[in-house]
Amino acid sequence: MGFSLIFVRVQGDEQRDADRDAVAAFLEARGLRAMDSDGQGSLLVDADGQALSFDGHWTDLYLDPLDQEEPLSGGIDHASLSEEETTFIYELCVAAGFLIVNPQGNPTYVVAGANHAPEDVPDPEDMDWVNSAAELWQALAGKFDDFREWRDRVVTQYADGRADGE
Repeated sequence: MGFSLIFVRVQGDEQRDADRDAVAAFLEARGLRAMDSDGQGSLLVDADGQALSFDGHWTDLYLDPLDQEEPLSGGIDHASLSEEETTFIYELCVAAGFLIVNPQGNPTYVVAGANHAPEDVPDPEDMDWVNSAAELWQALAGKFDDFREWRDRVVTQYADGRADGE
């Protein structure tokens, strides 16, 4: 169970390709490469093959393989929204031209660094504009706190039910 985000470039209802050269340069500047994984996309690893981590914790942030024919996208299934992680996500999305899709909603769409026009976003009524990692954190943090409270209630109720023999 995790707070997830999807990174995609769109124009209306159509997915467009990200700026692959900018993504490659972004990864190279940070000493990262995409490594195929079982599941979706490629996990990011350093030169030693160690998984990308933020604040000492492994992340499941993924990108589609840069050499695929289909439009490039990515995401993260278990975002922590730490300062380091949020900065990385913001900078990646600006470089690639990705729209951030927040399936938890409120807002559902986050435009980083003005890389999409309002008419390109599927629901302009449900989007937020951010121009820094701090603004991205603000746009997502309230919903993240709501998600964390819901998750904790579910886990506690489940654990209480199991403790009662249910």
